[in-house]
Amino acid sequence: MANMGWILVVTMVGLALIIAGAQLSSQEDEEDDVGDIGSDEDNRILDVCLQSHSEDLTHYHTNLEISIRGEDRAILSGTGVTSTCMSGIHTHSDDGTLHIETPGDMEARLEHFFEIWDEPLSGTQLMDATVGQGESITMTVDGVLVEDYENHIFANGQEIIIKLE
Repeated sequence: MANMGWILVVTMVGLALIIAGAQLSSQEDEEDDVGDIGSDEDNRILDVCLQSHSEDLTHYHTNLEISIRGEDRAILSGTGVTSTCMSGIHTHSDDGTLHIETPGDMEARLEHFFEIWDEPLSGTQLMDATVGQGESITMTVDGVLVEDYENHIFANGQEIIIKLE
């Protein structure tokens, strides 16, 4: 009878360990899927924290203009800049010039800038404006309409215009 008690205890402990392991594995799988806007390789620019301008950087500029229902929206000077570092995409003036500065070649996409800027951009929202009935968000790059604007990769000298109208 005593052996039966030990067998029951060992069996219960074993089952508890199996269940706990399965739950932990399931939680890790769910965490891997949350907030995924692309691969880590694609999003490396979000981790860039530059201390200064250096000759060892990839550095280029693109111009971004935003208009919501006919009203121009400024991108303020210092967007993407804190007291301790500059993000891989940032501004030094409010004229729409984006500075893309990275320690090597990295993709810089429009969605990255909006994430750094902490402004929403989606098919239904541009900054603080929600797309209303009969309205849409459009983007042109050097005068050419771009459909997949969130994933647009910046290149040197581009003129980008985003409109909600």
